[in-house]
Amino acid sequence: MPWRAGVVNGKDVWVEVDVDGELVVRDGRVPVRYSEAEGAKLYGAGRGNVKVFAGAAKELPPGRSDEAPREGGAAARPSTRASAPSGFGSAGTRTAAQAVAAKAAAGDLIADLPADAVVCFTDGACKGNPGPTGAGCVVKLPDGQRFERHLALGQGTNNIGELSAVGLALALLDENNVPDNVAVHILTDSKYAIGVLSQGWKAKANVELIADLKVRVKKRKAKLHWVAGHTGVADNERADTLANIGVDESRRALRR
Repeated sequence: MPWRAGVVNGKDVWVEVDVDGELVVRDGRVPVRYSEAEGAKLYGAGRGNVKVFAGAAKELPPGRSDEAPREGGAAARPSTRASAPSGFGSAGTRTAAQAVAAKAAAGDLIADLPADAVVCFTDGACKGNPGPTGAGCVVKLPDGQRFERHLALGQGTNNIGELSAVGLALALLDENNVPDNVAVHILTDSKYAIGVLSQGWKAKANVELIADLKVRVKKRKAKLHWVAGHTGVADNERADTLANIGVDESRRALRR
């Protein structure tokens, strides 16, 4: 992935950019790193705190994003903790303040997406992990058209559901003859899916599925964004509902 030299709060960093040299923004934060080395930790910085220097982007080896952005806006410095929470907590255990922050971050991200872009909400679900698995997606075109679909995946894992939901959204674009040059933004609550599809994470499982999806994502030049799940964003919740319909269909099929 391409990176450009920059600075955050007086600290020299590398800033992730897209193929056009524009800042990558995920969940309202810009990915940054303090080292060029492979496996360097990735952090998040508030967009207003990032200054990118002039010059060509540079390909850097994959980093790792087990340290999530802080809510304050500045990039987090390396911590002795093995990992850090997203700041939004987990669905079902969030505090009221975390729920408000998670919904606001999702809303800000969606509001910042271009009006002429396709926006896809995707989600996977699994009961048991492994267990009956499903995928769901909602696709919204710039002209107001809206498509949705669910998929029963039989016995699988949550990661398979999340990945398959991304594929389901891309399939809907192909079926409805959406041109390849239309901007596509895919929203998911799976950091795993984003990591293996767009951040260079090495896949230890689901290798064939990931390889296929990476080709399709690249063809569409689709950008993946992380959003917290179950924040009350209507289309995100609908994708979850569809994924669970897929789970129910998988459960019935496995019982036969």
